[in-house]
Amino acid sequence: MQLFSSWTGSDFLIFYSGLLVAGCFAAWWIPSQLRDSGRRGASLDAESVALLAGGRDRFADAVLADLFVRGALAPWGKDRLAVMRRDIACGTAGKALLAAQGPVTRGEARRIIDFHAERIAARLRRGGMLMWPEQHMRLRWLSITPFAALFVLGLYRQRAGSTLGEPTGFLVILLALTAVLAVFRFVRSDPRTAAGIASVIDLRTQSSRIARAPRPEEAPLAVALFGTGVLVGTPWEPVHALRQRSGDSGDGGSGSSDGGSDGGCGGGGCGGCGG
Repeated sequence: MQLFSSWTGSDFLIFYSGLLVAGCFAAWWIPSQLRDSGRRGASLDAESVALLAGGRDRFADAVLADLFVRGALAPWGKDRLAVMRRDIACGTAGKALLAAQGPVTRGEARRIIDFHAERIAARLRRGGMLMWPEQHMRLRWLSITPFAALFVLGLYRQRAGSTLGEPTGFLVILLALTAVLAVFRFVRSDPRTAAGIASVIDLRTQSSRIARAPRPEEAPLAVALFGTGVLVGTPWEPVHALRQRSGDSGDGGSGSSDGGSDGGCGGGGCGGCGG
C-alpha cells in the first residue's frame, strides 16, 4: 500500500510545508547542540579576532586598516592602495602586503596575505577556537539531514502523484525550496567552536565604544570585530569605500561563511554565519 495514498494533493502540501518549517528549525538547532565546545585560550590579537569574527575577508580588511591608519598605505586612484612606507613594525601579513610591487586592489591584497590567514586559522584550530575541517564537515552534513530526509519524502510523493496523473507543480516548487535551503545551510555553516563564538561575543560587548569612535590604535580591532563600517566618518574611511567598491560593505559577520561565506577560517566562512 502506497504511503499517503488516501491523502489529497492539498493535504500533502500542507503536511510537507509544516515539515519544512520544522526542518528549518532542526537544521539550525542541530549545530547548536553538536558543535564542538572548544576551549578559551590566551588573548587574541586583532588579526586573529578578525579571522574569527568575519573570516578571510575581515582579516584582509583589518590588515589594510592597520597599515592605512599608520600611513603605510594611501589611496591610489579609485580602487587601489599604494605602499607609502615599508619600514613600520607589523605582523607577517602586513609585511607581505608592504612588499607588494605597485598599487594593489583589495582583492589582490587579500590574495597576497591569504597564506598568512591560513596560518592563523591553523593556530586558532589548535587553540580550540575553530573546528578542524573534518569536524566542521561532519557538522555540515548533520545540519542538512532534516532537509535530505524531507526531500526524499517529497520526491517519493511527487513521483507517485505524477504516476497517477496528479498535478505536482506546487510540490516540485517546495522540493526546489528544500534543496535551496539545504545548500544555504551547508554553505553558511559556522566553522567556529562554541568557545570561539563566545569569545567574539564577549569581545564585541567589551569593545562597544570603539565601534562608535575608534582611536587610531583601536581601528584594526574595531574593523576586526565590527567591519569597515566603523571607519565611516573617520580619516580612514577610504578603507571602507574600497570594501564597498569590491561588492560588500564588510559590516556583516561571515561569515562566514570568505563567513556569505568565502570559506573563511579555513573552510566555511565564519562570524555571524549562523549555526
